[in-house]
Amino acid sequence: MREFLQRHKAAIAAFFALTIPLFLLFVHGRHPRKTTVIEAALMQITAPVQRAAGRVLDGLGELWSGYVALVDLQDDNEQLRQQVALLKQRADRVSEIELENAELRRMLDFKKARRELVTAGAHVIGKDVSPYARVLRLAIDVGQGAALREGMPVVNADGLVGRIHRVSSGYAEVLLTVDARSQVNVKVFGKSVTGTVTGTSSQRNYVARMTYLHKAEPLAVGDLLVTSGHDKVFPPGLKVGYIRDLDERQRDFEYELQVTPAVNFSDVSVVHVITDVLDQAAAAGAGRVTP
Repeated sequence: MREFLQRHKAAIAAFFALTIPLFLLFVHGRHPRKTTVIEAALMQITAPVQRAAGRVLDGLGELWSGYVALVDLQDDNEQLRQQVALLKQRADRVSEIELENAELRRMLDFKKARRELVTAGAHVIGKDVSPYARVLRLAIDVGQGAALREGMPVVNADGLVGRIHRVSSGYAEVLLTVDARSQVNVKVFGKSVTGTVTGTSSQRNYVARMTYLHKAEPLAVGDLLVTSGHDKVFPPGLKVGYIRDLDERQRDFEYELQVTPAVNFSDVSVVHVITDVLDQAAAAGAGRVTP
């Protein structure tokens, strides 16, 4: 018993310090009378403990209020996070729509400039991407009555994207100009140099190469290459790419230069398939348009 009292003496003292004043208040409440000297002494002795207990209770109350406020704040933060995520989704969608509208406006300008070309619009619905985030192939939707065929040129507002490689039910695959299976007859805009642009199928970079037979005129980095129309596949005057550098390679009688395509295939979302050419003479003169 003595060991128990010794171990818990602090708790026992606090218990009596709190309960004795309450008992005295209860007795006085039922039988009002003048406070005795002993009662006054007890009240004076236990007053510090009561004040300390009051401060503890006040602290516990403030702690509880803070906990409740923290829970409410967490709920508010979660709601705010959800609202921010929703607004971000909407902002991303608005940005996509704005980019698509800008692309459509540029494509409309292209169609006005090339009225002899009959085109069918299409959206990109799939991309085959390399481990280095380079687009290797595109899939486009085929609208009703589009009547697409293999070999038809595919363009966007920046230039030649490629040609139809395969047509299936509801979609078509596009062979890009940077694919090693792609060959396009070109000429250097404003110069009498012609050649062939062939893709490299690089998984790291969008790059092609141009081979040509002779240097009729000096070339420069950034010179524009456009379709010549000699291959009877692509109408003349479509932008194909730009000379990347002047580090020439000579193979027998041919020279070879690297070419940066005119189209950034990562950004392609809307394309037009050239289904027919109404005026061959107008198409032949299209090579004179300014880049």
